[in-house]
Amino acid sequence: MMIVDTAATVWWTGGAPARLVWLGRRWRVSDVPTRLTTTPTDLPTAITHAPERTAGWRFQATAEDGETLVVDIIPDADGWSVARTWT
Repeated sequence: MMIVDTAATVWWTGGAPARLVWLGRRWRVSDVPTRLTTTPTDLPTAITHAPERTAGWRFQATAEDGETLVVDIIPDADGWSVARTWT
């Protein structure tokens, strides 16, 4: 299933997502979240350790009823959105 730009409320622990409310359901992060990053492409080649920007997070989320999804969240103007899900 693919969901694009659906608003989510995210709670954080230690700088990583821990819980979210999305589509009226509560989900908990049930694995170790992975930070999704981007690196500028227009940097000089002499830069060997280019700065990275957080583009989002990927993690497994489990709902109160036991349903489990892999979720990508991305920042938007007002907070966070669910960009993709996998069952």
